[in-house]
Amino acid sequence: MNKNIPDIYNLIQELAWHFGNHGFNGECCKDLSLVEFMALKKIQESDTITIQEIGNALNFTKSGASKIINRLEDKGYVIREISSIDGRVCCVNVTTKGIEIIKNIIEEYSIYVDEMLKEFDSDTIENIKSVLKILTIAAQKKEMHKNFNYKQ
Repeated sequence: MNKNIPDIYNLIQELAWHFGNHGFNGECCKDLSLVEFMALKKIQESDTITIQEIGNALNFTKSGASKIINRLEDKGYVIREISSIDGRVCCVNVTTKGIEIIKNIIEEYSIYVDEMLKEFDSDTIENIKSVLKILTIAAQKKEMHKNFNYKQ
């Protein structure tokens, strides 16, 4: 193992702490938990998405994803609709209220990050973006590989 790996792990954990409930004025994402926010983003990013696909994207069971969708539906952020392609399939779509909350959360966090990084030049900010993208892709690949091996 590379000697820097424990430091990288600790830094990721520290970032997670500052962007979680603790770091952003005592809340994560308005009246949404981080899991609900991530599910809502996944739904918005897709033209049509089923509860099973949301669960797969977030590494939850269909039952776990259903519970998240129920909470989002109760808050008025999503609606369930029968697929126009296959009437046996239930899809989840974002409501206008859901689109608005996502927009507001992203704007607030963007201001937060902008303030945090304001002393850095644009090249440094570009490097930060590149490193975070590399870490995100590596984490997604690792998760996909783990899920694939688990299902076999």
